[in-house]
Amino acid sequence: MQMRAIESFLALYEDRSFSKASRRLFITQQGLSRQIQALEKELGKLLFERSHLGAEPTETAHLLYPYYQQIFEIYRASEELLTPTEQRTIRVGFAFGISSAGDPDFLIDFQRLHPEILVEIQEWSKAECIRKLLHNQLDVAFLINPFPETLFRTCRITSDHMYAAMHKTHPLAADVGPLDFHALDRQMLLTGSPENALRQFFDYCCVMAQIHPHIRLASSHNLDVVNTMGEDMGIATLNSAMALRVTNPNIRIRRLELPCAGYLYGCVPLYCAEESLPVQVIRYAQDHYARHPVPVYPDRLE
Repeated sequence: MQMRAIESFLALYEDRSFSKASRRLFITQQGLSRQIQALEKELGKLLFERSHLGAEPTETAHLLYPYYQQIFEIYRASEELLTPTEQRTIRVGFAFGISSAGDPDFLIDFQRLHPEILVEIQEWSKAECIRKLLHNQLDVAFLINPFPETLFRTCRITSDHMYAAMHKTHPLAADVGPLDFHALDRQMLLTGSPENALRQFFDYCCVMAQIHPHIRLASSHNLDVVNTMGEDMGIATLNSAMALRVTNPNIRIRRLELPCAGYLYGCVPLYCAEESLPVQVIRYAQDHYARHPVPVYPDRLE
């Protein structure tokens, strides 16, 4: 039995589709089908029921999956041990916008502790990070919910608040304390660009709360706009790191009470072993944010 056949079995079992699994493995559907057929012939058992809907695992496949998964994890871990240290590279992806919400410099500290590892940092849209992680073009991805968590091994790294920043003459600036998210309904808003992960989380909150704000400006330079904001410009949405950098004395900032919590997740492929390098990076990120939490803008009277 070849390791390639086990890898093909795992991909088809998890994707339930020859087309999806073949794209994930960078082989043709015919090549994947031949490998599964050869494995079934070797075992003398049918592993998948084929239909126009996809490939449904049989009882035999369900029994074999945890064993083959463990075998493949051990194989990948052994590969890493045998890889010359001077050639070890880890590809880390960040969804657009995350770098402004936290402290991605922890990866510089990680590389300083592990000079034998080259950390390659990339920034993509959330959808592209997911695609690259599924297609083995990234080893680790840092994402903000929502996303299909069952596709990966995931770990919550940290959380953050969302704030509403407005000119002191705005009606909602008259009160202090947290602001109910529903108060943004029909309001004129300044927010991030659509491909920004924080903006996508905001849009998700709008769906959850069933509100319909008017987006007056969608920009990747929201903080610059806030620091020059005058009257009648509306409300800007900010994260903690951005709120702490507001210098405009005429701005009032109120924490938003969100319909759901926002989290930063570290994601690695399902097959990654506990001691693999990608999982080590995730654990390091978790430890870093435990020691250095995201700074939070204080609730205070203006």
